[in-house]
Amino acid sequence: MMKNWYKVLLLLGFITVVLIACEADLEIDQTVAEIKSEQPTISSFSPGTAPVNSLVDIEGTFLNFVTEAYIGNIEAQITSRITGQRLQIQVPNNAVSGVIKLVTDEGKEAVSSESLTVTYPVPTVTTALPANGDVNSLINIIGTDLVGITGVTFGGTAGTIEFQEDQALVVRVPNNVGIVDVVLTYLTSNGPAVLTASTNFEIILPQPTIGGFPAVLTRDNEVIVVGQDMNLITDGDVDGFPVIINSQSPTEIRFNVPSSVQTGYVDINLNFQGGGTITQTGTPYINGQFEQLYEFDSDPASVFVVDYSKDPNAMPSINGNVVQPPFPGNQYYALTMNTATGSTVARAKFADTSTNPAYADVLNSGNYGDNPVMHFWMHTEGTNPTFKIYIGGGSSSDRRQLDTYTAPGLNINEWNLYAVRLNGFIPNGQNTAGAFDLRLTPGSSSSPVPEIINLDWIIVTDRVLTEFGAIDMTDEFDPI
Repeated sequence: MMKNWYKVLLLLGFITVVLIACEADLEIDQTVAEIKSEQPTISSFSPGTAPVNSLVDIEGTFLNFVTEAYIGNIEAQITSRITGQRLQIQVPNNAVSGVIKLVTDEGKEAVSSESLTVTYPVPTVTTALPANGDVNSLINIIGTDLVGITGVTFGGTAGTIEFQEDQALVVRVPNNVGIVDVVLTYLTSNGPAVLTASTNFEIILPQPTIGGFPAVLTRDNEVIVVGQDMNLITDGDVDGFPVIINSQSPTEIRFNVPSSVQTGYVDINLNFQGGGTITQTGTPYINGQFEQLYEFDSDPASVFVVDYSKDPNAMPSINGNVVQPPFPGNQYYALTMNTATGSTVARAKFADTSTNPAYADVLNSGNYGDNPVMHFWMHTEGTNPTFKIYIGGGSSSDRRQLDTYTAPGLNINEWNLYAVRLNGFIPNGQNTAGAFDLRLTPGSSSSPVPEIINLDWIIVTDRVLTEFGAIDMTDEFDPI
């Protein structure tokens, strides 16, 4: 008897599996158009009574494709699609009580069986506002029925509502310096009404605080200066040439360097409301084509891949034993090579590790005015490692190396900005997209070790940056 029941259970299980599989197949076979054309339904909504600007949850079926919502004949914003069975709408400012209607792209409509009751409660402020506040600061307004508030003005100037719920408002103080009234605008069934939340509120003008200037300015890139109260800046200049402000907010200001400013160290002046000026002196500016390939404030040490089979004791890191280069950042790449070898110990292959795709276009005709120049900061701490550049391939004919540090003005016990003119640098290297590598080695199997290389700010420009002390090392690189 038990065996027969067991067979029945197995059979029922088989039938269930088949039915589930068939049902799954049926769902998969539906087209997108068929799914989108399903008839939505509304089974319930809550709350049944809602003030203007509040949220209403709606439950039903096939709500995924609802694109319009109405309370009576007034359209409401769909604020959230929670699931295919639930969405959320906001009661609009001019709503009146009525049924809820949902409409899909396919024109399918679902209408609630009951009406939503819309109310216009009168807000109250239960806690006194502070006596004053800085421009751009946030103040809290505590009370009841505050969800119906549509605006807050300070002496007639609108503040920005940053947060709103039934019992709290957070408002950003506008730029209207002086003693003002704080007035709340709310909705009634007959239109807008006002409520004075505070009289004699003092708006104080603060001084902008700069969080940081860019370390380097370039011709084709917008200057972004961050800080606090940056929207109080009225105008400014770079080396005496007025800037045009592209945009500004309490936390940043954006502008471009005027075209008349020349390459070199420049001064930036930003004037702010109230008669003050913030000045940043000696900022490097490049008036020419510029691309950054590596900069170790943002790039990791791993952009140089170390071959420990050649030097088991190699020590790569971010930052080492010397101070940072004069600009642009606070971090640099440091490599100590402890095994005498002529083989590559560390290699940076732009095609694999640069996030800037411009490396592939360096030698394109017309680019960089046909004079692309690679620059990089290097400090060898008095040692003489070998620095190799490969362009176009990986053979000996595709490379040049620097292992003699004797150029005028060069001191290998300090940071130097090296420049290498790449057009014709390697006669057959006409395509940096095929290969563009940097390789580091002690030099030979008899080289004294340790050999040390510190590197930063590997860039390409359209000329040698002599204004920043760049040393043209092109002719110091030898064929191998």
